[in-house]
Amino acid sequence: MAISETVRLAGVAAVGGGRLLRDALGDLIGTSMPYKAGDVATPAVLTELINSGALAPVARPVHLSRVQRQSIPSVSSNCENLVLTIEQQGEAVLPSSLFVKLPMESLLTRWFFTIINAWQLESYFFRQVAHTQPLRTPVTYATRCQGARFFLVQENLHEDPNVELFTNPDMIAGPSLELTYRCLDAFARLHACHYGLSEAEREAILPRKYHIFLSPGMGLAARMLNRLALQPTIKKLPGVIPPHVERAYQRTMDNWDALLQYWFSGPLSLLHGDSHLGNFFVSGDEMGMLDWQAVHWGKGIRDVQYFLIDSLPAGMLAEHERALVAYYVQRRAHHGEAIDPQQTWQEYRSFTFHSLMTIAVSIGFGALNEEQDALMEEVLHRTVAAVERVDYAGWLNDFLGAQ
Repeated sequence: MAISETVRLAGVAAVGGGRLLRDALGDLIGTSMPYKAGDVATPAVLTELINSGALAPVARPVHLSRVQRQSIPSVSSNCENLVLTIEQQGEAVLPSSLFVKLPMESLLTRWFFTIINAWQLESYFFRQVAHTQPLRTPVTYATRCQGARFFLVQENLHEDPNVELFTNPDMIAGPSLELTYRCLDAFARLHACHYGLSEAEREAILPRKYHIFLSPGMGLAARMLNRLALQPTIKKLPGVIPPHVERAYQRTMDNWDALLQYWFSGPLSLLHGDSHLGNFFVSGDEMGMLDWQAVHWGKGIRDVQYFLIDSLPAGMLAEHERALVAYYVQRRAHHGEAIDPQQTWQEYRSFTFHSLMTIAVSIGFGALNEEQDALMEEVLHRTVAAVERVDYAGWLNDFLGAQ
């Protein structure tokens, strides 16, 4: 790593540390936002947090008289997910069951996720961006960020009989082909809605400072993590990543700036950014999406390849891959924005590296449970198969040879 890059990274790390320090000092004098589940799940604290961060669905101040925690089958690597049953004084403003996201109590987790702005980004999305795009998202009642702390209150989809959510076992099994096509149509709708806006127009909707690859803090952290993740992943799961894929990975990181220019230039779309099956939900005839902590501007096919490679068993994807990408291209035209099929396929090949680096970071640096570990190992096998099947190394050779 270059000295200048090391200095910048130290500066970014210091900013995250400064936020944590201010939070701790605020705790001493009573000015910091509560973030621990035991503190938030009380009538007085939850009432204050909802009223101070209320969004449009909350038409008037809320007054809670009782709050009770429920258990839910929800696992997150960076958030404490709660379901709270509430009782309200006077006429009800909110439903009786709420889904609440809070930061993990782990100091290291809070430091890392405040550096990459993931919680700030999701809060900003639901406050400023969600209503500008066509996909169903959970009804959001309140959200706040302060320092390295985060608070999000949404409808409880777990209790809606008309909503289907997807768990880790669902992700290992993979979606049906019919559901896969429905997800691709949802991507096409999302990617067409803001396609081709000018830089100034994009900035007005979702500022560059939140971009997971291009903003100063998040972009530098992404570069560092991607570079360092490969060897820990190989050590944890030896034999899964063959030497020629390892060489392509290292060559990609050596040419990172040129690849960023390719991946994020030209007409761009609004992307979900973490587009695996577990972040979809079915609501009647609608497809919706959860967890917008990685939303950014980019080429739509990035969401598509990440979904297909991450979600479908390798054999199933190998059989249907070209047809699925072609269907996405057709649906983009249907929703008003035609894209070139051949160019899109080449972009698909290039973005298979994004799936590889994402799973490498998750495995290389993750401290997950047994169920998550099983899913991550399966996804790594799927990703390596895809990188080899579409010949990412060959695409990279052609790309660098044309520079």
